[in-house]
Amino acid sequence: EVAIFEVDERNVALALKEGSIVNNDVEMLLKVSDATAQRYLHDLVVAGKLRQKGVRAGTTYEPV
Repeated sequence: EVAIFEVDERNVALALKEGSIVNNDVEMLLKVSDATAQRYLHDLVVAGKLRQKGVRAGTTYEPV
């Protein structure tokens, strides 16, 4: 499994570069399951590093 610090850095960097990220971006970048990608994104939202926009299939995550 990928270390949470590395997950944090990669996701935030991708969100900054692209403007936003979606769950599938995290799955492909880190080679993790859908559930794991969702958990990583949720943790970053709770930590105040990303902001969630939308719900369900239309959810995107933007840097704070």
